[in-house]
Amino acid sequence: MKRQRLSPEQAFAAMSIFLERYRTRTHDGDLSALLGDIQINERDSRPLDPAAWSDWLDAIEEALHRTEEFVAARR
Repeated sequence: MKRQRLSPEQAFAAMSIFLERYRTRTHDGDLSALLGDIQINERDSRPLDPAAWSDWLDAIEEALHRTEEFVAARR
């Protein structure tokens, strides 16, 4: 994924998507478990749970797609 800057709205949407998918996948809203999964590994600067990184990237892509659809619909 190329490096890009998200607007505050896009970043918030990505966070919301990420959290909703986490809750759906785990059937749990346990914040402690989530925080453990996304804790940053100092060796590679990625989350301790490798799946969390790909989940985050997917959430960003969806948030960007939703924004594009919203902008297109307003034209």
